Amino acid sequence: MKKYFLSPLFMPVVISFFWLFTQDVIFAFFPETLPAIAQKGGLIEYGTHFLYILLLISLVLCYKDFFCIRSDYFIFVFLAICAFLREAGIQHHLTTHDTTPFKSRFFTNPANPLDEKILFGFVLLVIFGIIAYLAVKYARFLVVSFLKFRLIGWSTAVLCTMLVVSKFIDRFPANFRHYTGEYLNPEIRNNLMLIEETGEMLLPLIAIIFLAQYHLLQKKRWD
Repeated sequence: MKKYFLSPLFMPVVISFFWLFTQDVIFAFFPETLPAIAQKGGLIEYGTHFLYILLLISLVLCYKDFFCIRSDYFIFVFLAICAFLREAGIQHHLTTHDTTPFKSRFFTNPANPLDEKILFGFVLLVIFGIIAYLAVKYARFLVVSFLKFRLIGWSTAVLCTMLVVSKFIDRFPANFRHYTGEYLNPEIRNNLMLIEETGEMLLPLIAIIFLAQYHLLQKKRWD
């Protein structure tokens, strides 16, 4: 079992199956309640919050596995906390009257106070700076690892792909309306919302599996 768990194909196969299975079950057995399940405050969102809590617990338990990259460990914890807080909707409670402090329209809206724009602009710069630092530091290693069919490269690729796909689907209805001037069919919007929400729910699960794989690799290395 351990052999399969540490296979480069484990993450893409298991996550793809779980993602499709979750959507198929909801489409097949709960078509009438799909919007309520997928929308904010629905069952999927509660599941996402639960998985983020498990992720944070897993990061604490796996602290010793990052002894060689201790500073980066705290960055991973910081990013996980940021992702959890954003998923929990903290952005809706940070400003005077706007609920989009981390979107471009917040900074272009003249009604928003200048001090809030400066504050959240600084926060975004810090987060983007951290992501850029990680990209520069690990990009070459991850690309080589992926091309050589190694576990770390493939599991990371699944995490990044899921993140990009979820965000693309999240913005698709708004972009479609912006470029065509038309609204998507409500049924299509509901289906896209389900795909996006289940994808976002899988992000912390992928990270948890990744941590477990990394833990076993470190244990195997020092045995």
